[in-house]
Amino acid sequence: VFAIFMDSVIFARFSILGVVPDCVLAVVVCVGILLGASDAAFAGCAAGMIIDVFFGKAVGVNALAYMLSGMVGGIFYKKYFADNIFIPIATVAVCAFLKENFMAIVTGFIGGSFNYFEMLATYIVPSALFTSVLCLPVHIYLKPRLLHSSKKRYDRTAGGVK
Repeated sequence: VFAIFMDSVIFARFSILGVVPDCVLAVVVCVGILLGASDAAFAGCAAGMIIDVFFGKAVGVNALAYMLSGMVGGIFYKKYFADNIFIPIATVAVCAFLKENFMAIVTGFIGGSFNYFEMLATYIVPSALFTSVLCLPVHIYLKPRLLHSSKKRYDRTAGGVK
């Protein structure tokens, strides 16, 4: 909810040359890396559906994009190299790039017209870069909190056996 607020209020108001980072995407991918694909897919689908209902013209488009991004982040769940901060940053950059291209394709299908290469240079690539930079504080903030709650959940389901 906080990430949706950041995207829709804070970043929308203080954009840099019309380009904004995608805080929801950064959170969803980090959740995938820290908690797994299923938790991230659920969180991404829920956040995307909220965004679609309140701000979108086509319901389900953002939900699908964020759900798939969470599943991509889940590829790195419980991998030894996922502790490296560059893995979440690179994953978020790739997911942001793919999400914005997906949105461009959907926009073209529903009748929008734009120059793709101009959009690529002026919005898609800068947005992916801004989102990957935003991923650094998001991942640093979420990592201890989500791993701690994940460990508690694991201890409860395992009957407290360590």
